[in-house]
Amino acid sequence: MNNRLPLLICLVISFIGCSQTPPKIENYPFGALDVRVMVMPFGMEQPIEVGQVPSSGTINFNFPKEIAVSTEMATSESSKLWYTLFSQCDYGMDMVSEEENVFSFDAGFLSLWTSDNRYVGVIFTVSNEELLPWVEDPAYMDPIIGSYYKLIYVSKPVNYKEECIQTKAAEDGDVQVAYSYDLQLKQGFNFLEYKIEHIYKTDPNIMASFPDKVSVKSVENIPTSKWIGKYF
Repeated sequence: MNNRLPLLICLVISFIGCSQTPPKIENYPFGALDVRVMVMPFGMEQPIEVGQVPSSGTINFNFPKEIAVSTEMATSESSKLWYTLFSQCDYGMDMVSEEENVFSFDAGFLSLWTSDNRYVGVIFTVSNEELLPWVEDPAYMDPIIGSYYKLIYVSKPVNYKEECIQTKAAEDGDVQVAYSYDLQLKQGFNFLEYKIEHIYKTDPNIMASFPDKVSVKSVENIPTSKWIGKYF
């Protein structure tokens, strides 16, 4: 019985989520500053604070439960679910019924701001640091097999399992890029994993290679990945 006690304690700890290592920015340089994590889906004049970074470089996410936006923004096409999730698909607008088109948005980059409102950097979330050049510049850099992550907001829970095609022009004709979605989104902010499963190889003298098979899944909590800062 005594030998089984440590095992039971470990199981309890894992169930309550204590085993997940908090995300940490590698080689964090702003240990002496009070830094906030901001997103700016509606422009720099309307930033949304989603967390803080203490001197250790650990990211403490603290997502707001409600988002205040103007009526015009809340009802615009760019704030609908189809646009947030499927705007790259050939028929993305048709993938969600009007009643399912809840208020939502892609949060964009995770930005680092000091307490005196200086914009000092951004955070990239990837499975492999070698994927970062393509994430920053997909028009000219080649991708690798791996995952990158996006932060989105939805005003209501969303469950969605579907596929779509994006037709992309290449040097030898159109190429079909396949996206498969498996989403269980809670109300509020959610991370999505975009996993590159196959790459269409091109002539590098004409255009960069690009993913032609991507799976998109919701992340239950915070991604277990690399958190890489780029600083200004």
